[in-house]
Amino acid sequence: MKKISNLNRTKHGAASVFLAIIMAALILVECTFLAFVWNLDRAMAVNTALKTEIDTILSDYNRQLYSVYGVYAFTMEGIDDECFSKALEINGLTADSELFVSGRKRFKAEDLKKAINSFYWYRGTGIALKTVARNYSEMVRELDKTGIINKAGKFMQSPAAGYLAKIIGGTESAEEWIKKAGDTLNIDDLAKEAADMDAISKDYKNAIKDFGIDINLNIENFEAFLKTMSKLEKTFSLLTDNSDAAFTKFSVSHYCAYNFDCHCRPKGDTSINGADFKAIHGKSKADSEYIITGMDQVPAVLEIEYFMYHVLLISCILNDYINEKFRNTMEVLGQVISAIILAVSEGSVDIDPRLIAAALTFCCAAFQTIPLFIKLTHGERAVLLKYEDEKLITFNYRDILYLAALCAPTDTLLERMTKVLERDYGKLYKGIKIETDFRGSTYSLEKSYSLYG
Repeated sequence: MKKISNLNRTKHGAASVFLAIIMAALILVECTFLAFVWNLDRAMAVNTALKTEIDTILSDYNRQLYSVYGVYAFTMEGIDDECFSKALEINGLTADSELFVSGRKRFKAEDLKKAINSFYWYRGTGIALKTVARNYSEMVRELDKTGIINKAGKFMQSPAAGYLAKIIGGTESAEEWIKKAGDTLNIDDLAKEAADMDAISKDYKNAIKDFGIDINLNIENFEAFLKTMSKLEKTFSLLTDNSDAAFTKFSVSHYCAYNFDCHCRPKGDTSINGADFKAIHGKSKADSEYIITGMDQVPAVLEIEYFMYHVLLISCILNDYINEKFRNTMEVLGQVISAIILAVSEGSVDIDPRLIAAALTFCCAAFQTIPLFIKLTHGERAVLLKYEDEKLITFNYRDILYLAALCAPTDTLLERMTKVLERDYGKLYKGIKIETDFRGSTYSLEKSYSLYG
């Protein structure tokens, strides 16, 4: 019987076991590495699908909203996971879990401010933001220099205001008022002045006939006028610098006045980019008026028209004052009326003729304002300042809205404009976060428009 060598058998067996251990470790490492690569590949595919989906959502912004208002924003309606699923299929995967939105960023007033500044950054060369405000601030300053407002205010607080109101608005002619003065005045010497007084009275009657309200020298009306003057002066003083805040103020106010629907549309009126507002929300709306005042449609329009009347009144006062012939006529009439009041009151009311002249200028301007007011409410342009028949400044209703918007707080305008946009376009979002569970792992991605930072 042949003897088997135990030494040789042990040697070959050890080698086999050693090789087996090495191969097992190598296979484990290779399989682990391969599994890691497979998982990494799946993760990359899922992330690519998420990126495709979120880019699709952000690229689906409202085109009209951007074109008209310069706003990048989307709504949640119509969002689905079709792009996500197709992106997975392209990479040989199937979605094992549902895609869901785990976060969303609402479009806010602060975002609208950034959008507006961007909107005017590249449109600014074609839009003179400061033109209207600069021209009108010059008018206010010039009017303040004349001293008319101060003189008229003093007169209206005097007992003579009632006499002047009766002379202008009463049923008696100037001749009859002169006769009341007795021997103090001679009607034959004052024929021209009497005719001028009667012409003013006629203008008054025509004005209240056209406008449907009584305009007189009531101190309450004058105080309302002073409030408008004070508001404009305060606003213009804040807009004299070239800071970012001032630029934002001009931009937001201009955007509010010229890029939203309004009640009294000027002829051929459209948004800044030429869009028809009816294409946005159908029927006409007083959006600009609401944004400026915060009131509903009818009260908002009345508030703006009240402001507009005073703006036009300021321009008429200045126009009359720079007319030398008119100014001289008022000075002469001031002397005559002062004498009439002194005589009729039996010497108890003695008023400086210059105060009466200022009050007459204010009163005449009130009559002249009516046709300008009607023009603007009918969509036409009105001449606010002219010199020697040369039209220096013309306004339309939008320009009045711009002035009113400059007097309103910027943050308030932004809040109300955001509400109007969401009324027309639904709830707006600037960013979104989406998540999905895939084979035991959670993948997420968040993204917003870079415009809003």
